[in-house]
Amino acid sequence: MRISVVIPTYKRPESLLRALRSVREQSWPQHEVIVVDNAADPEVARLVGEVAAAAPVPVRYVSEPELGLHNARHAGARAARGEILVFTDDDATFDSGWLAAYARRFSEHPEMAAASGAIRLAWEKLPPQWLVDYIGDAKDFGLLGLRESYPDFRLEPDGVLYGGNMAIRRDVLFAVGGFNPENFGDVWLGDGETGLNRKLWQRDLLVGYVPAALVYHHIPPARMTVRYLCRRMANEGACGEYAAFHDGIPGPPGLALRLGRISLALGKLALLTAWRAVVARDRFALLRARLGLAFHMYRVRYVLRLSHDRAFRALVTKTDWLAVPDVGTAAESLAGRAPGAGHLPAGRAQ
Repeated sequence: MRISVVIPTYKRPESLLRALRSVREQSWPQHEVIVVDNAADPEVARLVGEVAAAAPVPVRYVSEPELGLHNARHAGARAARGEILVFTDDDATFDSGWLAAYARRFSEHPEMAAASGAIRLAWEKLPPQWLVDYIGDAKDFGLLGLRESYPDFRLEPDGVLYGGNMAIRRDVLFAVGGFNPENFGDVWLGDGETGLNRKLWQRDLLVGYVPAALVYHHIPPARMTVRYLCRRMANEGACGEYAAFHDGIPGPPGLALRLGRISLALGKLALLTAWRAVVARDRFALLRARLGLAFHMYRVRYVLRLSHDRAFRALVTKTDWLAVPDVGTAAESLAGRAPGAGHLPAGRAQ
C-alpha cells in the first residue's frame, strides 16, 4: 500500500525542516512526501531539495501561491501518487510507526474511507499554569489540537477527522469534492476538514480512529495565550456560520433573524458567566466568557458580511473546491478589499 504524505507549509521553514526530519524516520517504506508551499518561497524550495537529495523516499516540492489551506491540500492531492493520502501540518513531528499504523488499518478494513490518529501536545517551552489547569485531564482540546479520544481502534459512521493527523483514500477525497475552504490570508471563510467530515457522514462512509498513528503537535509560546485561544474560537464561529449558509443564503429578513438568535446567545452567555462566577465559583468563568464572546462576535461579523459582500457570498456557496480550479481573483478580492480584514483572526497562526 503506497501512502502520500501531504505537508502544507506557509512561511515556517524551521518548523518544516523539523517535520521533514521526523517523517524521515518512518518504519513504513512505501511512502512519498509532498511539501506544498503556500507562500511560493524559493528558500523553502531549496530546503526541500536538500532534504530530498538525502531522503530514502521521494520528497517533492509543490508551489501553490493561491492562498488557502484547502488550496495547498488540494495541490498535494493532485500531485500525489499514493492510494492513501495522509495530511498533516508543518508544525508536527511523528511517531516512527505513524504511517505503518495507517497502512495496517486501511489494509485490514477496505471499507474504511478515512481515518484520524492521536495527537499529543509538544510544548516548546513550559506552558503557563493557568493553561495546564484549564486543559486539565481532557483527552480532546481542539483549540490546541489535542486528541487522544480512545485507547483502541474504532471504525464508525460518525468518526471524526482532525486536520493535523488524518488519512483518506485518494479516490474518496476526489469523489466527495475535497476539503471546504478555511482561510484566505487573514479572512476566515469556511470549515475545512469539518466540512469534509460532513460529506463523509452524508454518504454513510466509515471513518476510523487509529491511536497508534501518533502525531505530536508543537505549541510555541505565542499559542499559550488567551488571545490565541480567542482567535481560535472566532474561527470556530466562522465555521458554524459557513455550515449554516453553505447550502443557501437567505435574504435580509433571514439574516436579520440569524443576528437576533446570536444576540440571544450572547445574552445567555452573560447569564451563564454570572452563574459560573458567583454560584459555581468557577475560576475560569471569565476566560470561558472571553472565548464565548470571541465566538459569537465573529458570527455577527460573518453574517453582516454576507449581507453586502458578493464575492464573499459566492465563496460561501461554492460546492466543489477540488475538481474545479479555484477562482483566484475572487479570493484575492476578498482578502484585499475586505472592510476591517486586518482585524479578523488569522486562520493559520504564525
